[in-house]
Amino acid sequence: MVRPAFRLLAALGFLAACGSPPPAEAPDATPPAEPPPPAAPAPAEEPAPAAEKVPETPAAPAEAAPSDAEVLARDFLKTGGRRIGYSATKKGFAYPLEQRKEDGFRLDILFTDEEGRKRDVMTVCDYAVCVERLDEIAKELLPKLAARLQDDGYASIRGIGWPSGRDELEVNLIGMKLKYTSGRLEGLREGKPPLTLGRLGTKAPELLAVFVVPDVKRLGVLAKPADGKGVVQELHIVKLP
Repeated sequence: MVRPAFRLLAALGFLAACGSPPPAEAPDATPPAEPPPPAAPAPAEEPAPAAEKVPETPAAPAEAAPSDAEVLARDFLKTGGRRIGYSATKKGFAYPLEQRKEDGFRLDILFTDEEGRKRDVMTVCDYAVCVERLDEIAKELLPKLAARLQDDGYASIRGIGWPSGRDELEVNLIGMKLKYTSGRLEGLREGKPPLTLGRLGTKAPELLAVFVVPDVKRLGVLAKPADGKGVVQELHIVKLP
């Protein structure tokens, strides 16, 4: 009985030497930390405002080219023009007649037959009025004159300038050279005698230009009279062979 009691005492002494076991840890009552919320996405950049579309200005319609009659009428209504008109329908010519004196100038449009004889006159303006209001009057009269030239079939003919101080001019369109001596106009052709085309006055006016009329045996000759009566230029018509 002594040994079992001894063993019991020894076991108790061993346990006392080792100490009491540590108390069990109480469970942690703090709830686990929640994960941080996901970062908010960066705000999308607002698109730049579209540029305001400026409405396109419609292109102005192109102006129609002036008719032959309008070109001729404009030339008639200015001083120093170098065109005449010929109408196969009317069988006649049209040209501007300008007269000057100390207090101004006068401008008329003459309509003639094929020989150059006057048929009709359209007055543009008279002396002092021409000086003060020619541009205004020409603007008003242009549509009326152009309409008449158009309706009567007048075609524009541009002049060939006569060289100043010369007595001869080669004109290929009629196949001859023109010679002007003391008021007499002649046609010179190779191998043929001189051909008198006409006389332009006893006082030998100064030649300014000649006009070849298509399909008609006529030649217009623009000259400055030498009589000193104020006529700036007049038209002579001569026949061609």
